[in-house]
Amino acid sequence: MRSVVIAIVLLLFTAFPSRAQSESPKLVVLLVVDQMRADYLDRFQHHWTSGLKRLIDEGAWFRQAAYPYFQTNTCVGHATIATGSLPETHGIIGNNWYDRAEGRLRACADNSDSPLISYDDPVEATLGPDNLMVPTLSDELRVQASARVVSLSMKPRVAVMLAGHGADVALWRQGTAWVTSTAYSREPVAFIEQFLDANPVANDLGKVWTRALPENLYLFSGSVDVSRPFEGWNTGLPHTLIGLSDRPDLLFYEKWEASPRSNDYLGQLADTAVDALDLGQREATDYLALGLSALDGAGHRFGPQSHEVQDVLIQLDRMLGHLFDKLDATVGSDRYVVALTGDHGVVPIPERRARLADAGRIPAQQIIDAAETAIRVQLGPGRHVARFEEQDLYLEPNIYARLLDQKGALEHVADAIRAVEGVADVFRGDTIRERRNSGNAVERALARNYYPGRSGDLLVVPRPYWTTSVYASGHGTSYGYDTRVPILLMGDQITPGHYLAEVTPADITPTLAAIAGVTLARTDGRVLTEALDNY
Repeated sequence: MRSVVIAIVLLLFTAFPSRAQSESPKLVVLLVVDQMRADYLDRFQHHWTSGLKRLIDEGAWFRQAAYPYFQTNTCVGHATIATGSLPETHGIIGNNWYDRAEGRLRACADNSDSPLISYDDPVEATLGPDNLMVPTLSDELRVQASARVVSLSMKPRVAVMLAGHGADVALWRQGTAWVTSTAYSREPVAFIEQFLDANPVANDLGKVWTRALPENLYLFSGSVDVSRPFEGWNTGLPHTLIGLSDRPDLLFYEKWEASPRSNDYLGQLADTAVDALDLGQREATDYLALGLSALDGAGHRFGPQSHEVQDVLIQLDRMLGHLFDKLDATVGSDRYVVALTGDHGVVPIPERRARLADAGRIPAQQIIDAAETAIRVQLGPGRHVARFEEQDLYLEPNIYARLLDQKGALEHVADAIRAVEGVADVFRGDTIRERRNSGNAVERALARNYYPGRSGDLLVVPRPYWTTSVYASGHGTSYGYDTRVPILLMGDQITPGHYLAEVTPADITPTLAAIAGVTLARTDGRVLTEALDNY
């Protein structure tokens, strides 16, 4: 009888193999499109003919994905995607925060013991992953699956967060130079150096960014009268890639990074890395991450309805198609898995929105002045506000405690800030974590963004469609236009389809880890089992 039971078990085990028996993919590809709002996929879908079309047609499209925290900015989003955890866990609460101990603003990728290595002129800076408090997917793949790790972006905070705490290649731009950090390498990587020497960005000086398609195929107006273009650019396409002189200066590089050419360049670098490091062609599971930032540059300057935004996406679609063709030929179409998402969305240009409804701009100095005036009434003359950064208001040492000691003093300050036009509410930082399960969505979002020692004393929330951004358009709130992004999965072990479950980008790393067969110590996200074969 025992032999019969064993035979049945073996038969079932063979007929329905466990997830552990499935062969892991040879390559995990993580694509993060900076400022990619969820509605772009639908609204501009008639443009897609290549990579984005393939992701939609052949992949799993999660259409109700949104960030559950407040500070929807670049560094926070990339840290969340890369770790599968939220700011309250991974510690990255913004692109920058005020360092109370050092009395200065700290960038999220500041790393005091990791000088930069430049592929161009020397750059004096120290950047790396030390502020990230938990491991990334790439960290676990390196340790558990012997992965080779490549992270490429225009922005330091993007490349660092996607690379994690170690990488074979982590590359980004710093001013006018391509750089990496001693956190990842002690010398320039040979094949990267060769590629950069053979393909200098300066060759694009004087080139013109024109529409990839006839103008009548683009939605909305081609000229945005309330945009804030770079110096020397008009309010609509075409745009010449030139700086303040006939030489490649900082302004030229900033314009180039905001154009589709920067995404194309990263695609070429990715092709080169696949060949140089045999990514996806070994027994291990390798990792390739691209942080694609051109959309963010175009969106900030021209807004979400601009032809610039549409054209970046049209040309991104083509670049991704080429990348997938490359991986099909080199790795094998059934041997890699892709995830594409955005790090945040973007608010409509307030001046346009204000023609229809309540919208506007809040000068940050108005919030600081309101707080200072109210505190002086309570505590007397002096400087009381140390810094206002995004939604975080930091007070000078001991000021918060002194306000708490006086009955009603702190609430008086909060009321003064609430009186600033465009401000919706003000919350205490030290008690916000108690509101993680609040019925108030804003309180829940603030709580998930709070990290002790890094977050502000007071948390200032703008009204919907109001922004403190100095650009045409900004982001950084828990409103839907900032939080909703696409999640697309395609490739090995993915079940194609459209999914309406409420998910978050923190679910991407647990899902990719499950596919790759690596374990994660702790995440705030979940495995998207509904989109996995045989799971």
